[in-house]
Amino acid sequence: MTITLRPLNDAERATMLELQVAPAQQNFVASNEDSIEEADAGHHCAPFAIYADDLPVGFTMYALDPDDGNYWIYRLMIDQRYQRLGYGRKALLEMLKLMSKLPSCGHVTLSVVPENEMAMALYREVGFRATGEVIGGEVVFRHDLSAIG
Repeated sequence: MTITLRPLNDAERATMLELQVAPAQQNFVASNEDSIEEADAGHHCAPFAIYADDLPVGFTMYALDPDDGNYWIYRLMIDQRYQRLGYGRKALLEMLKLMSKLPSCGHVTLSVVPENEMAMALYREVGFRATGEVIGGEVVFRHDLSAIG
């Protein structure tokens, strides 16, 4: 199984709107609809469909944050039907590889709702470290990209 990140075209946009996290996770991540609207509203966001071979399994988006000038992973979601199969981890690693090629992107930042223990464990496993910051009630993590290639 190969995980790829595909820039959104019209067909992928419609498909991404059909993907959802489990009801218990809905407070952990914005809906794909809200995320796509955010990407459409600002040129700083880069949204992608996550595919496992030819199966759409999730959505992710990075941004060069206009407020702090850092690259952030704004979204990473795997549809409830495809969780716990390794897709999230592989998609995250693909996103880090992609971002490591961006100009002046030496590290990647993201934030997590503290109750989302599964996501925090995943981020730690791939090398993210808590910065000690909390923004909007979310714990901020950072990954140094010097080891990615």
